Amino acid sequence: MIAATGVRMRTTAVAVFALALAIAAAGVVVVLLLEESLDRSVTESARSTGRQVAIQLIREGARDLSASDVASTGDTEAVTQVLDARGTPIASDPAIVGHPALTTARPVVGHEIVETLPLGLNGDNDDYRVVSQEVTGPGGPFTVISARSLEPVTEASTRLTLLLGLIAVPLLAIAGLAVYRAVGSALRPVERMRRTVAEISTRDLAARVPLPPGGDEVHRLAVTLNEMLSRLASAQAAQRRFVADASHELRSPLSTISTALDVSGRHPESTGDLVPVIGRETARLRELVDDLLMLARTDDATDRPQRTEVDLDDIVRAEAERVRGETTADVEVRAGPAKVHGSEAQLRRAVRNLVDNARGHARSRIRVSSAVRGDLAVVEVSDDGPGVAEADRERIFERFVRLDASRQRGHGGTGLGLPIVAGIAARHGGRARYAESDEPGARFVIELPVIDLPKEE
Repeated sequence: MIAATGVRMRTTAVAVFALALAIAAAGVVVVLLLEESLDRSVTESARSTGRQVAIQLIREGARDLSASDVASTGDTEAVTQVLDARGTPIASDPAIVGHPALTTARPVVGHEIVETLPLGLNGDNDDYRVVSQEVTGPGGPFTVISARSLEPVTEASTRLTLLLGLIAVPLLAIAGLAVYRAVGSALRPVERMRRTVAEISTRDLAARVPLPPGGDEVHRLAVTLNEMLSRLASAQAAQRRFVADASHELRSPLSTISTALDVSGRHPESTGDLVPVIGRETARLRELVDDLLMLARTDDATDRPQRTEVDLDDIVRAEAERVRGETTADVEVRAGPAKVHGSEAQLRRAVRNLVDNARGHARSRIRVSSAVRGDLAVVEVSDDGPGVAEADRERIFERFVRLDASRQRGHGGTGLGLPIVAGIAARHGGRARYAESDEPGARFVIELPVIDLPKEE
């Protein structure tokens, strides 16, 4: 449950953090948009007030201009000031009477200058939006200065920021709780699966994890776990059968050797007659152990033998020549160029096993060939023996499979030759199979990926 809790906490933390970033980004955008809108409003208000005074100056000049004509709100939040040509205030808002010129900016006639300045009107350094306009009229020119405090803009953005922060705190808490509970609910089937898998022992792989409803990722995980358990159970059963069969096969020569030694000990005069028996069984035992080791290598995914370019036609010729000296059957060779990438020793072992199998069952003919068909290098070994029943053509590549007497292991083999062939072919990205034949007998085929197609002349 620790792992599940950790996932819940991490997922919740990430979700809350992402939501907090999103809220912060949205809040910044909203505050900036509000500030921009209020800023434009303040500037437009100052411009409008200044234009009203400027229109009066253009018409009548400053002769009848009074403090009430330039008065705004009655406080320093919004003030207006009129300067003469020398820059001396000739009319000011009552709140700033006697105050020097608010700005030194002097725009040209018909233009304006917009500034943000700390005017210090309230004894502090609050910023003001200052709009200066130059006009001409009787007794002119005149400079009209209209200023608006930016403190309301700052206060509004501050209040909005605080409001967004107050809203974000409960929102993040609710979102965090919802994510925490949702993740917990999603992980609950996973925890049940974990408990089930933890309770499954290596002695009994029959149990399966419960399938949660729906077709989501958790459901697919449960299906995958059950498939894995099925494969493990199948592999365990195959391993047990293999160990039992291997133990039986090893027990037979060991029992013969043990009996021969016991007889030799009791009757020393018969030792000479028993030596060939012991030698034959020892050779059989050694061959069986070698085959088991080879099978173990083909099963071991971590085993990485050195791989080179291998000419299968050279192997086919060599094995055909070898078997010619060991059998009276006619050996036909059709070695077409075929090159693959792999372990030469293992590929030679695979071809040799097929050739030895054919030698053990052939009546008068063995045929060995290599060729390229499409993108596959193909090795075929056939004989004119009794063949293999259709029902056994796949089983014959399984380990220690007992067939009928016609293809029984009565020829000195261990019963592991064909499984070794299948394992080596699979390790090289190919396959070994029993192929149909128009002629009597058995026909075995190894198919491997080709790396060098022969060129036609």
